[in-house]
Amino acid sequence: MRSIIVGGGVGGCALAAALSRFQSPATGPHARVILERRATGASGGMGFILMPNGLEALASIAPDRDWAALGRTIRVASLRSSDGDILTEHNLEPAVCVARERFLKALRDEAFADATTCMLEGRGCTAIERDAHGVARAVTLDDEQRIAGDVIFGADGANSQVRRSLFPTAELSDAAIHEIVSVADAPDLARELGATFRKFHDPRGGLAVGMLAESASRVVWFIQMDAARHRVTSTDASSLAAFADAMLDGWSSEIMEVLATTDFSKSHLWKTRDLAPLAALSDQNIALLGDAAHACLPFTSQGANGALVDALLLAQLLKDVSCAEGAREAFEMYSAARRPHHRRMFMEGRRLRASFLEPLERCASGLASPVLPLVA
Repeated sequence: MRSIIVGGGVGGCALAAALSRFQSPATGPHARVILERRATGASGGMGFILMPNGLEALASIAPDRDWAALGRTIRVASLRSSDGDILTEHNLEPAVCVARERFLKALRDEAFADATTCMLEGRGCTAIERDAHGVARAVTLDDEQRIAGDVIFGADGANSQVRRSLFPTAELSDAAIHEIVSVADAPDLARELGATFRKFHDPRGGLAVGMLAESASRVVWFIQMDAARHRVTSTDASSLAAFADAMLDGWSSEIMEVLATTDFSKSHLWKTRDLAPLAALSDQNIALLGDAAHACLPFTSQGANGALVDALLLAQLLKDVSCAEGAREAFEMYSAARRPHHRRMFMEGRRLRASFLEPLERCASGLASPVLPLVA
């Protein structure tokens, strides 16, 4: 059974790796074809926080790889005021901060360990061809090439073309929260952070800075802001640096250090959006996973992790499936199993966003604590 996977990011590569592990060995060439519109090395996120559910999924998808060794283990979340005073600290189930490039390379290595998996880079899907019964039979690429397949997966991100073809009225929310995501070469700060995720909050609400050590020398960090109050007018390096300097003037010494060691030419502006829960995650022999199925706000840290869990479950349900009709039944089970979780992540993301936008309350014991910004 030939699988066409639209999207070669976390969800698409994890799915290819999981399918090669759980399905019977393929007998023909290119049993799994990944279509990736972006070329290798294209800019994107700086890193991921692999939460316990994502790490558990990875352990089943590729049990021989030490996924935690790819990054730095995070065991504590420290929530602080803008001047560095600790508001509250929480122990976490161990999570891992990992560089995006390193993590995707490992996933691709697992996906392509099976020679019957291939990737077409710089190629996108523009249409899905169906037969008279509505069963998908092929995809058309942007160069008009046609590729036939038995099952089709939409792992093509929040702006999914596959989702648009299945559910044309499903729309992403407006981008109420923007993030400037950066990486700093800061060995001293990385050593100080250790296994702690620090997040600093403006007491007026709607502005925060988070930072984690991704390795012994690199720190992944972000400025999270209410787009209605804090607007970035230009995304070139000098403008981002000037904006960050002005916004964070007078903040803690850690933030001054990370500002001084950041190359803003490698930073990017992320306009975060979420997707209201869909009525279904599949149609016939087409299924959605990852952000294509459940784009959520970054407060939950469940974007990549949700995609990993989706990929594992799909592969397990397809283990003994050999036809489009069997895939339809498997996809209906997948949809029923995952939609409740997706709905919960949507609601949690909205709840955390509402908390983030509000000022930190004053109380008799001092500044009240913001909500822990990680959800499992």
